[in-house]
Amino acid sequence: MLETFKTIVAGHVYITDTHTGEVLVDDHNAIHPRNMATAIARGLSNAPNYQIYKIKLGNQGTYINGSQQIIQQPLRTTGDTADLYNPTYVEIVDDANVSVGVGNSVTFTNIPASTNTRVIITAVISSNEAINNATDTGTPAVGQIGDASSTADAFFFDELGLFTKETSGSILQGSGELMLSHLIFSPIEHTGNRELTIVYTLTISVS
Repeated sequence: MLETFKTIVAGHVYITDTHTGEVLVDDHNAIHPRNMATAIARGLSNAPNYQIYKIKLGNQGTYINGSQQIIQQPLRTTGDTADLYNPTYVEIVDDANVSVGVGNSVTFTNIPASTNTRVIITAVISSNEAINNATDTGTPAVGQIGDASSTADAFFFDELGLFTKETSGSILQGSGELMLSHLIFSPIEHTGNRELTIVYTLTISVS
């Protein structure tokens, strides 16, 4: 009889241009072990605030070095109050919430002939969303990607993460939320005529 089990959570992010089908990101992400364990324990004990509630996106996960190369910042997978480097945009994906975005959802499915279960998070950033946000906050530092003067023409993403719901404060930078994962990638430009679809999968394996 097995008295202990090994649980592994692996994440994968797939971002496409909805209209052209162009694949913009196809990569695995890092999991925040402590926060993920807390969320799972809350769910098993029917405690509040355990479900995946939102995807946050930001724009300071990368910078340009002196050789004009794009360098990725270290992934954030520790700390009770971990967050993106610079969260700038959020999509509610919990489809039990009245404010959930159109096309957004969180579902799960069992994988046949295995002990694995897959959680599938979908978020759609429509062409009329996000473009009125500044590409950076304030004046960009030397080597920082983006241009703060470009507030309506384009919006840049280079990091994202899954979060539980905040317990106070704003949805973008509230307190009490749990950052469950973090991914950094080469900057994606979201222009006024581009719709982005994010399909985020978490495969949970128990053995």
